[in-house]
Amino acid sequence: MKSISILLSILILSIISTSTLFSQDSIFKDISPDELEIILLGEQSHGDGAVFDKKFEMVKELHENYGYNLLVFESGMYDNFKANELYQNKQENIKIFNQSVGWLYTTTKVFQELLNYLEKHPEMKILGFDSQESNLFEEYFLDDFKTLCSKNRIEVSNETYMEIEKTMVARDFEKYAFNKKDSTELYNRINAVIEKLDQIPKNDIKTKVIVQTFKSVFSDLDFGLKSLQKEKIAIQNPRDEQMAENLIFIKETFPNEKIMGWGASYHFADKLNQFEYTLETESFIKKQIAIIDSIQGDSHTSAEEEIAQIKELKYAVPMGQILKEKYGSKLFSLAFTSYEGLYYDFSVQQIIPILQPPFKSIESDFKKKSFKSDLYVLDDIPHQFYSSALGYLPLSANWENIFDGIYYIENMYPPEYIDYSDKTTEITNYNKTDNITGFIFDNDTSTPINYVDVYYSNLNSSTVSNSKGQFSIPRKESSKEYLVFSAIGYESDSVHISSIKSENNIRLKKSKDDIVLNEVVVSAARVELSAEEIIKKARENIEMNYVQTPYNQSFNYKVITYSTKDSVIKGEEAVIETYNKKGINGSVRPENNIYAEIHHLRTNTDIYDKKNTLNGIGSLWVVLNRDIILSKTNVLYRSGSYDLQKDGVLNYEGQKVYKINFSNNSPGSYSTGYGYPAPIASSGSIYISSETFAVLKYKHDIERAEYETKKTKNLVKQNHSIVQTYKNVHGKYFFNLLDVSTNTKVFSPKHEYLYSIFYKNNLVSNDIETNAVKTIKRPLTELKQDYKKQLTDSYWNDKPMDFSMDTDSINTKS
Repeated sequence: MKSISILLSILILSIISTSTLFSQDSIFKDISPDELEIILLGEQSHGDGAVFDKKFEMVKELHENYGYNLLVFESGMYDNFKANELYQNKQENIKIFNQSVGWLYTTTKVFQELLNYLEKHPEMKILGFDSQESNLFEEYFLDDFKTLCSKNRIEVSNETYMEIEKTMVARDFEKYAFNKKDSTELYNRINAVIEKLDQIPKNDIKTKVIVQTFKSVFSDLDFGLKSLQKEKIAIQNPRDEQMAENLIFIKETFPNEKIMGWGASYHFADKLNQFEYTLETESFIKKQIAIIDSIQGDSHTSAEEEIAQIKELKYAVPMGQILKEKYGSKLFSLAFTSYEGLYYDFSVQQIIPILQPPFKSIESDFKKKSFKSDLYVLDDIPHQFYSSALGYLPLSANWENIFDGIYYIENMYPPEYIDYSDKTTEITNYNKTDNITGFIFDNDTSTPINYVDVYYSNLNSSTVSNSKGQFSIPRKESSKEYLVFSAIGYESDSVHISSIKSENNIRLKKSKDDIVLNEVVVSAARVELSAEEIIKKARENIEMNYVQTPYNQSFNYKVITYSTKDSVIKGEEAVIETYNKKGINGSVRPENNIYAEIHHLRTNTDIYDKKNTLNGIGSLWVVLNRDIILSKTNVLYRSGSYDLQKDGVLNYEGQKVYKINFSNNSPGSYSTGYGYPAPIASSGSIYISSETFAVLKYKHDIERAEYETKKTKNLVKQNHSIVQTYKNVHGKYFFNLLDVSTNTKVFSPKHEYLYSIFYKNNLVSNDIETNAVKTIKRPLTELKQDYKKQLTDSYWNDKPMDFSMDTDSINTKS
């Protein structure tokens, strides 16, 4: 039997002799792209910067020299169709594709260069083939679907629409997985809709796309349900099958266009099940896990799980295999590989070094022979060898049966991400001012009053008292200004700025006008409204009550973590300026319309600097997803999932305020915004003005199901608490406080209490600007990306660091 090294030598000679280096002025040499219909450009891990750069070069060459006009990403099919529609109709600029393609690509500089290129080449289109939809699908699909049904006289009940929104759009379907009756009824409803959709004429592209998307997303729902039911499914075969169908659909919809596919090499592979699992591969898996353990800890999958997943490749049917069977020699599938370097691993959100490939690998042989980075065609090579073309893990296989070619890049580097240091906004210089501080008490009981609005009578500057009734606000010198103190259920008080002290004790009296019983009439002229009607009016009056134009709002944002395991409190706080480009209205992805910059930041530990940028104040976008007006996943928009009950009428600044208690009758991500593990209970109260029907205050407590950690098998239980207040600023309402807390209890596999972790996110408004609005370019989700914390910042000089936490109030063991 010939040795592997001899086979590799034959392999290299074969590659060089048959199809190696052709003309140096073309990336593709003589593979004749003009004779192909589809070229699939793979990547090892989605975090391969050198691959991204090279693929951008390939896209330009394929377009300019060979007439390839469709660039189809591994991202939502409808997402990208909608982005094209919004862009072509001039409702959005080219940046809308940042919401359709997916952040793992769109946060890179090369993708922004790609968008600039597309803007200059309008004959090109970005499309998507994935069945897993995202931002624009969640925002627009249901309305487009309802319009299509109405236009074609397809009758769909409100209940069915709600189930479609809940399961297919919001992906809240856990309860269906374990209830045969409900899941059967769901499938029957959706299949009945599909039968009707199949009967309508498909005379335009939008109709075709909506119908195909409905079927595609239903297949993804089916995949998700079966996964929850622990049904044995090989790898991602159902997803790959649907992605293949989607790409075929795109090709048939645009029959005269050539396609460039951009996605993971795994999905573009053919006959991947022919690989051989070896001890060499297993050794590399264990080495990779050890590296990740040293960086990340034990929160990721174990070596045993990784090994099991790799062995399952024996049953894999990637989309590339399906497409190859259909298009044959008209399709060219290209993988990439590297000998050394670094890549960004999204599973652990860290830069990871590439392990040196085995001696008996194509990468090692290329390195040994000093081959340069280039494209090598794998035709008619009947030999088995190692390659790390899939996730930098060496697999032994006849690779010519899996890919048509391999592009070798000797040294890999992570993607270069967008640098927002060139800001549109100027960081404001801090001018030292005195702060007005103090405590606010109940006049009769002397107990502290929390969440009291503290604001200037004629300015937009404000704050909110904390859980101890304590407040602090910069002093504004003005002969006309009053500092106002307001809380629901109390009579407001105001103090002229000239007579207020640096330290103050404010006492508020309970309102005598509060109606503690459920009154049938608020005034003689008003007819009683039910809780449901009040919630509906609050929803209908959003555009009237809340600003619908761009605005700036600055906040103090504080994040605190406390663990009973080590009794250490970790804190980070910042002054942040935001830009909301569309105003205040409901969205399933409010962060897409909000941009922000950090003005000042401090921390009591470097823990947040060592972790990924979504930790600490980088989580602001998550917190704003809990906003009752901005986000749709709450009682205001999903009131059908709640039982509502009026609980009296209270006084607030001279107006009557309805208090409505709510209890979730169908807890899940659809109605609470918290996904897997699903909430099992949620309840709270909402306070609504009887005059404007604006939401003034919102409290919500959510309990989630217990889940098991992957590696330690510990049991984890979480409870969340949301508190929010809104205030009127010159006739429009803006939120003043958003406080989101999480209490996490950890138990052993035998359910013995181990420790608790308490997270607190506190966001308080500073100033609001609706006239001279400044545009900010940095997306909210990239708030901490490339931010360099100042070692000394005079802004904090007169502000004591307070990351204290009321640990006595934390319920741990129960």
